[in-house]
Amino acid sequence: MRQITTISQQAYEIIKEDIFSGRYAPGSWLQEKTIAEELGISRSPVREALRMLVADGIATVTPNKGIFVRTYTPKDIENIFEVREAIENYAMIHTRPEVIQQHRAQLEEEIGQFHKLHRTDDLETYIRLDANFHHQIVEMNANDLMTSLYEKAENQNHQFRIISLTSQKRFDESEQEHAAILENLLSGRKKEACKVNSRHLSLARDQVIDYLNHQPDPAQNS
Repeated sequence: MRQITTISQQAYEIIKEDIFSGRYAPGSWLQEKTIAEELGISRSPVREALRMLVADGIATVTPNKGIFVRTYTPKDIENIFEVREAIENYAMIHTRPEVIQQHRAQLEEEIGQFHKLHRTDDLETYIRLDANFHHQIVEMNANDLMTSLYEKAENQNHQFRIISLTSQKRFDESEQEHAAILENLLSGRKKEACKVNSRHLSLARDQVIDYLNHQPDPAQNS
């Protein structure tokens, strides 16, 4: 997780969270002046924050118009999940067993939290834990470049996490899949952990793509 050290970084985190929460929907115009006024800061750090969002692939620049929240196609989603699967599974295969065991207590605690949040139907907190769980799997491999690439894919995927869990069936399955991933990983069955994770990600991907395929075409409303 990035440490917030500047006003630009703080603005970046706030705007990003507003995008992830749906306050700024895909295609929304991120108006530099309006955001600066809302945050009570000058336009310069907001301008830098918007550049960072563009660099992360969360926002896009339309020449002579401005910066907008990125809209995604089914192919974009396929690409994002393909990267996630490749990096997460690589990390599980290549992380040393002793490192996995060092994280055992924390990972087991997170699985307990998954069960609790599922039981109480706390989807919002569940989604945050979901992101942390997968991120931790990647971080255990201690490859900073891989982690950086993963964070970029995760940023582009984050706003769709809630969509991938909208059905009760997927919510139930997701809880079971996380537990199976960890059980296999802690038992040294890395290939089986990867197999479960691949299925877990493909089901989430298909849910998001199905959602996008049922959205109105923006071009028809312009």
